Amino acid sequence: MKFILTGCTGFIGSEVLSQCLRNPTITSVVALSRRKLPDSVANDPKLKLVIMKDFNLYSESALKEISGADACIWCMGTTAGDKVLEVDYPLAFGNAFSPTPKKKFRYIYLSGATTERDQEKPLWFKADMRKMKGQAEQNMLDFVTTEGTKGLWETLIVKSGFVISKDIRSPRDIMGWMMGMKACIRVDELAATMIDAALNGWRENTLKDVQAMGIRGREILGRS
Repeated sequence: MKFILTGCTGFIGSEVLSQCLRNPTITSVVALSRRKLPDSVANDPKLKLVIMKDFNLYSESALKEISGADACIWCMGTTAGDKVLEVDYPLAFGNAFSPTPKKKFRYIYLSGATTERDQEKPLWFKADMRKMKGQAEQNMLDFVTTEGTKGLWETLIVKSGFVISKDIRSPRDIMGWMMGMKACIRVDELAATMIDAALNGWRENTLKDVQAMGIRGREILGRS
């Protein structure tokens, strides 16, 4: 299978990339990135890096590289509430890619636990950021029913909860671990779950049970 990845230089995206390159079911990975990737992965024969100067614009060469992909895991994001990054970039990808699929295509969108799709709902904290991410979620869900996708587009929103590193060494990791499995998930477990969803699909279009994600991730990674 051919995967498209974004956010590959970030905390979560880099783990997704690493696991994708090790997964024998995934035969090729196209990484859309603003900059070069670390040497530890850059020379992997499965990887094709496409440098994107502007994620709002997809050149013919970029479209050629992503053509025929089976899935995309979109890990690009921020907690700063940047509309261009959060809303415009995913939508630009969808508009560029959605007319091209000739087969089933799964789009996995990494979001946050507190996002809100209802733009009229009153919120007590970080309302603008949470609704902005919620709007991005809805935009990508709408591609499922867009006439141009011809029923071939499938979107899964992943509300990740609090994500900690694999080694649990920093004060932030310890704080997350103390929150418990219903609110916190290790980055490798989250990555494994998203890759599994991209390969096999999911029962619903929004995955928000952090504990279930952790359990599934551990099963995939072979840990109890």
